[in-house]
Amino acid sequence: MDRYRTTEEKNEYGQKQGDKSWHLGIIILIAVCILGSIAILLYKTIKENKVYTAFEVVSTSEVLSQNKYARYGTGYIKYNTDGAEAYRDGRTIWNISFNMKKPIVDVCGDYCAFADKGMQTVVITDGQGGNYHINIPEKIVDISVAGQGVVAVWTDSLSVDHIYVYDINGVLLLDIETSIAADGFPLSVDLSEDGKKLVTSYMKIGDELTSWVTFYNFGNVGQNFAGRVVGSYSYPGKIIPEVKFVTNDRVCAFGEDRCILFRMKETPSELATQETVRLSAVCSDSESICLAETETDGTSRITIFDTDGKSKKEIVTGLAFTGMCIEGDELIMYSNSSCIIYYLNGSEKFRTQIDGGIRSIFPAGKDKYCVIGGSEVRIIRLKTEKETRKEEAID
Repeated sequence: MDRYRTTEEKNEYGQKQGDKSWHLGIIILIAVCILGSIAILLYKTIKENKVYTAFEVVSTSEVLSQNKYARYGTGYIKYNTDGAEAYRDGRTIWNISFNMKKPIVDVCGDYCAFADKGMQTVVITDGQGGNYHINIPEKIVDISVAGQGVVAVWTDSLSVDHIYVYDINGVLLLDIETSIAADGFPLSVDLSEDGKKLVTSYMKIGDELTSWVTFYNFGNVGQNFAGRVVGSYSYPGKIIPEVKFVTNDRVCAFGEDRCILFRMKETPSELATQETVRLSAVCSDSESICLAETETDGTSRITIFDTDGKSKKEIVTGLAFTGMCIEGDELIMYSNSSCIIYYLNGSEKFRTQIDGGIRSIFPAGKDKYCVIGGSEVRIIRLKTEKETRKEEAID
């Protein structure tokens, strides 16, 4: 016999059971989220406190005196007056030929632009075998390449400077003309990753030294502004030797005693300023900006903040470093013979002495690093003490 006397009672009972199931599902979902967050936090904590004690050399190649080197993702580029060759995971991934007296290079993603400084030749490669040559009207001072091969070429013709912007096929997109008398001396230029925005730094000497940071937009928004200048900022009494797009819409202006962070989706606005006392070095990636200050006791204080200008960490090191590199959750610092790798939480991942001299070090994959030295380029892999003991036991 049916224990429910009416249809309404049946429906009410079913609704209560459904409500119970719904609440139970919510509780289970919340519990899963909490456990997942704990697991992620635990993994991150373990990862950012894992210490390495040794390294092994995975591959080596000879360094010749006529060659120069540049980072290329997790690999590197070797270039000289005759051409360039890119390496990754111990193998050649592309090579190009050119004839330059004083080659310089800029890299963005897979694209590389080479220019003959003081001459009039630019060569762009797309990282897939493409090789594009552009002849420039004046002597080249510097270059900047974007992530699809758009290149900005900064030239010098005595009283008048130009910044020419070309696409990869050599089509002139924009000609920015400046003069020392009106605009001052050019110091730095950089393109955004999408090739649609440009930032420059100029220093003008008059009654007072003043630096100008100027922003250009080559897209639809820029058409509404004279000369496509969408913003300009002056800094009296200051020198701004470097400007850089750290992401496609974040720009850093590195000064003698400060770092100014701008937001620039289409037009610029000042986002944050980090002041320093004795700024000695800077580096950045798409997530973090790093400023090094030399203290009076000989140590260096490293201030790390994110691309919104929020401070993340300070690290103090006693290493008298000659270079540094930041990527992801790591800061790499090196001298001519020593290297220290810090996690961005301040803990130390690895330190070692490396024979043969160090020109630069940068990441080359999981726990791998490219060490460019005096006579060799070495790819090394870090090992924990447990791994080392295990290998020794096998031997």
